[in-house]
Amino acid sequence: MKKFLLLIREDISRLSQMSEEEMQQDIAEMNSWVEELIRFDSFISGEPLENDFKLVGKQVPTDGLFIDAKEGISGYLMIQAENLEQAAAIAEQCPHIIEGKISIEVRPIMEIPQSS
Repeated sequence: MKKFLLLIREDISRLSQMSEEEMQQDIAEMNSWVEELIRFDSFISGEPLENDFKLVGKQVPTDGLFIDAKEGISGYLMIQAENLEQAAAIAEQCPHIIEGKISIEVRPIMEIPQSS
């Protein structure tokens, strides 16, 4: 099995406008999905992220793999799957993907051989 990072991207301003009840509902939906991933032995780890951030280093373009200004990374999951297609299929089952609230970038973790 390979490891994959799921970067959860969404409109950060939507998060700041949510009521406490809406936030708790979103969290409950994600927790249910994670429990399913645990049951199928796919989940490794994951956490939501705070909305505050600092961008350091060279400014990057906003096309391609880079996020638009209104969109941010709100959390991540580390999962295991046979291949990228299976990892993407797992990500597509997220209730917030199905509802159109978020997008998830699925990235394989590069395996670096250990030198002896």
